[in-house]
Amino acid sequence: VVRYLSNFVLLFGLLFVFAISIDVVVQFDEFSDAARRRAEETSTAYPLMLAQAILDFHAPRIFQFFAFMTGLVGIGAAGFTLVQMHRTRELVAIMAAGVPLQRVAAAILAAQLGVVLLQLADQELLLPRLATRLVREHESILKPGIETFEAPLMRDGDGDLLYAREVDPRSGEATSILVLERDEDGTAIARITADRGIWDDDASVWRLEQGMRMETGTAEGRAATRTSIESWETDLSPRMLMARRSLNFAQMLSLSQLRDLRDAGGGTDARLERTIFGRFSGALVNLLVPVIAIPFFLVRDPGTAMLSRSLQAAVVAIPMLIGALAAMTVAMPGLPAGVGAFLPVAILLPVAVARMAYLRT
Repeated sequence: VVRYLSNFVLLFGLLFVFAISIDVVVQFDEFSDAARRRAEETSTAYPLMLAQAILDFHAPRIFQFFAFMTGLVGIGAAGFTLVQMHRTRELVAIMAAGVPLQRVAAAILAAQLGVVLLQLADQELLLPRLATRLVREHESILKPGIETFEAPLMRDGDGDLLYAREVDPRSGEATSILVLERDEDGTAIARITADRGIWDDDASVWRLEQGMRMETGTAEGRAATRTSIESWETDLSPRMLMARRSLNFAQMLSLSQLRDLRDAGGGTDARLERTIFGRFSGALVNLLVPVIAIPFFLVRDPGTAMLSRSLQAAVVAIPMLIGALAAMTVAMPGLPAGVGAFLPVAILLPVAVARMAYLRT
């Protein structure tokens, strides 16, 4: 177990450094410009500010990288661990002592279970706190988080449409608000405009400044009416707008936050449902795929070529992980969101059981 965890940490660190190194090289101009501007403002040495810019942008991403790479890194760590034991003939000694190889697999899977639990804790406790920083683009290096974004026409739970030129998710403010109120047939019956709006989370309303509501004319020839309006009740909170804008942002919210969005009307968006169910199915996939891959390395013959075994494991495990991720995030016609999210688990479970049941030991 200790050897597996050591290999996991080492492999995870190498992959993370490799990933951010590529990004820094490709986006070096962005990091350099941000560091130069901040160095001039604070009279700090440019090399120090450049290092701070890289850490500011990429340090929080280690938690996001951990959440997304747990399954793949776990398979790699298990492979390295078992290859080391194979080369030192430890597996032969274990079998000579009458211990089945399933116990070796069980120890590694127990450690993988602990890593998966850490992944769930990371997704529930850490990523929600860092979500606004993790969705930053390179233009926002050395800034506290995403600043403002445009909200195109988005439908709320009542069928009304909201547009805002700029939404600040930190302060809960929006500018240049346009609301189209619609009837059951989707026909616009009124239009609300406001220069500025502030989200009231307790009342679930936008408090409007200079808000005006204009009703459209009717078929009977009645003239349109124009009245002032101080608030507009809706489920489109700044957090909901952010989740609708970026699926990546929604994936970094905690389960309680996702349920709040769903209960507030976000359940009309199937992506939230898939994200909620995918949180659990993803954890199970990160356990089942290693179960399928580990038997490739648990061999009785000490003369077996482990390179070919490693290639076989990679060919099988990597497409499984990618396919499971696609199945959990892409809508499947005719299937509810929960069923589609757990479909990879239903397929992988009998395969994993068969792999361990028929392991030659």
